[in-house]
Amino acid sequence: MADPHVIVIRAEPFGAGFDISVEPAPRWANFNAERPTHRAATRYADSLRTIHGWKVRDETGESA
Repeated sequence: MADPHVIVIRAEPFGAGFDISVEPAPRWANFNAERPTHRAATRYADSLRTIHGWKVRDETGESA
């Protein structure tokens, strides 16, 4: 069975940075974070992907 968790990158509503969340949220940890730049958000998401094997979905429309 595939792991249901997905790392999602979204732009913050007022353009102040980027939100990273894991959906659905794991019961055992909170990985949600905010980063000031798209690059920093992508690097954080990639580190979670490397450690946990979860897929990354970037909903910002920006290129890495």
